[in-house]
Amino acid sequence: MGIGKREFLKLIGLASTGILLDPYLSVFTNNDTYVNKKLGVIFDKPHGWGFIKVSDFGKLKDKQIFEEGWNKDIEWEDIGYPICIATKYYEDTPENKGIFSPTIMLNITPKEDLYPFGCRTLEEVIEDSAMGTEAFLKDFRVIKRKTPYQLSGITFHEFECEYMFEHIDISYPLKVELTSIKAEHNGFYYDFNLHQSYAQNQTAQLEFERFKQSIKLI
Repeated sequence: MGIGKREFLKLIGLASTGILLDPYLSVFTNNDTYVNKKLGVIFDKPHGWGFIKVSDFGKLKDKQIFEEGWNKDIEWEDIGYPICIATKYYEDTPENKGIFSPTIMLNITPKEDLYPFGCRTLEEVIEDSAMGTEAFLKDFRVIKRKTPYQLSGITFHEFECEYMFEHIDISYPLKVELTSIKAEHNGFYYDFNLHQSYAQNQTAQLEFERFKQSIKLI
């Protein structure tokens, strides 16, 4: 159902307070708030975290080590790059080297883009997504599927997962916990992925819960 156009426009107005906004601009951030008018989503990142430019995502993925045989350039084109990334340690500084940064990533895919892959329902997308993720994240597995719940009038499906994270700046494989949240709305599949690591004591459970409550879809 979503929040409705009037409420969505009201939230855009609040999010743009204090900045000179081009009325034709479809995507913008202001302080903690991310707004995508074209894809109909608004949310707040955790305070103190930073948004990563999508143009810089290539630098991030080049440092992560994926499963053997995984061609980063070709496969990322197939599964789609995130449209938004928010992370705790967003500054590339020496003191942050080797530290896993709790991260929120958002992918939004038009439903028709997945039709050639045989995905026409959300359940098919969920199943295909799990198989695809297992193919490139080491030792990936789904631990628990939670009972679906409502956010801004839309049904969300949440999964608790884990995998081993390998990175050129970290000298050992690191166990990472992933919360995957998926929804179908207005011809799009929304896929929020929340990463944290208990092994490094880099957790953000409270921040993730606040983030989820901030999600608004028109």
